[in-house]
Amino acid sequence: MDNILNFSKIFASISNWLDNTFTDIQNYLSHLNTSETIAIILFLMTLILILSLVLVWYVKSIISSIQRERTLEREYRAKIDNRLNKKILPIEETEDTDIKNQEIISNDKKKTPVNLNKNSLPFDFDWKKSNIDNGEKIKIQTPDVFQYQFKPQKLTTLIALIMDMLQRNVDEPKIAQTIMYKNQHLNSEDDIIQTITAVKFFIYLCVNGRFQNLNPHKTLPQEDAALFHLANGDCSLALVLMEELIDKKITQAKVTIEENKSHKIWCEASNYATIFGSLAALTNNSLAAQAFELAIEMNPRNVTAWGRLGDMYFREDNQEKALWAYSNVLNIADEGIYTQQIANANKSLATHYSETGNRDLAANMLKNATQFYDTIGINKPLTKQEVKIIDLIEIRQFENIEKIIDNLFLSKHFKQTGYV
Repeated sequence: MDNILNFSKIFASISNWLDNTFTDIQNYLSHLNTSETIAIILFLMTLILILSLVLVWYVKSIISSIQRERTLEREYRAKIDNRLNKKILPIEETEDTDIKNQEIISNDKKKTPVNLNKNSLPFDFDWKKSNIDNGEKIKIQTPDVFQYQFKPQKLTTLIALIMDMLQRNVDEPKIAQTIMYKNQHLNSEDDIIQTITAVKFFIYLCVNGRFQNLNPHKTLPQEDAALFHLANGDCSLALVLMEELIDKKITQAKVTIEENKSHKIWCEASNYATIFGSLAALTNNSLAAQAFELAIEMNPRNVTAWGRLGDMYFREDNQEKALWAYSNVLNIADEGIYTQQIANANKSLATHYSETGNRDLAANMLKNATQFYDTIGINKPLTKQEVKIIDLIEIRQFENIEKIIDNLFLSKHFKQTGYV
């Protein structure tokens, strides 16, 4: 519109100038002979023609510019239209009280429809489907023609996306599949699964007030501040809160006389140390290993801690200790409960046995691990539609991180005190 107004002003100025010019020319021509008059007329006609062509070009360029602006505006509006405003009926899950019994796959999830705000997901894209097909083996489909070429992202840069999807009540297998797509195997399947579990468990602790009144002699970070820093890849404040919670549980366990109650408290402290380790593993392998060792000291049958300790040893190229830790996972883990941890141990041990020449055992372990990862679909490529939706979610993700955190505290899904 501004271009059209400017053009009108320019056109009016040119018209006034031409009128004045023609008047001056007529006065001048009256004093010239015929040949001189013809020459001047031809020159003026040529000049007018040139000016006309320039004017036509200018008008066309303005019209073309307006059309391009309108086209871009239509495309932009089509991209950020009201698809994200459509409400879906998400599924709320119930979790076990003990993290060691927590699995990223649950075939018996309780489904309760609730309404979400404008952050709800669009279309018929079902984030709730976790690729479990009533026991049937699910085969990973080969990628279609649509290929995704981008730089893989580290886990520390994906925490905000994990938190965003959690506040949308997306189930863990779909989150794991999404994070693996963004991470492009920079981390193992177990790294991604355990990170999602740790972030979710830490959110539960924050929302349910487990960090309140821990130590009156210390000024501890606020829960929302810890979540904000965690979303930006900084787990330091979260680790401070977890450390205080672990210390509190250890103190309680030491002064508890009843054996069964004391054992339960030690197990809780061990679980908290495991969460501490998984968060620390994002940036500090050594600190994470120490946390997992502490978790095992407090509860020697903490299968998750044994597996994660093996991961830390493996990262530090300490093969002997890693094999020892993974072997303990297989020795003490219940196959019906710890399928995820067993799969991770099998995959890591398969690499060792393959290198040492025991190819048959390696192939069998790798097959068992692959079957589990195929079942949850973590390595399954995302569809083109799913990629577009993830991109839409991420457009203003960091601008809206405070709102995401507020939604986590308001979510009924996270206010299940029985979980922790």
